Amino acid sequence: MDYKSAVPLGKVDLTEILCFEYERTVTNDYVVRFECRLFQILKSNKDLPRPGGKVIVRLRLDSSLSILWKGKCLFVEELPLPKKGQSDPHAA
Repeated sequence: MDYKSAVPLGKVDLTEILCFEYERTVTNDYVVRFECRLFQILKSNKDLPRPGGKVIVRLRLDSSLSILWKGKCLFVEELPLPKKGQSDPHAA
């Protein structure tokens, strides 16, 4: 490839393009489950998805992730998993 004729990317963020996206459903208590992890959608978000609504979990190549709804990143907090022997109220 002749790099002298390459087109500049401009303001493209490759970390948001080179990633995996997964659709998940919001639970009644605004929790999203992804790969044995629980994420609480915070009420500080301007708009919230409804329970039963769909969000996108974007997993980047560096293993960082974000949760998007209507194309906007949501503020979330990761919840601790229940200890063995305790019931999981978020079990699907």
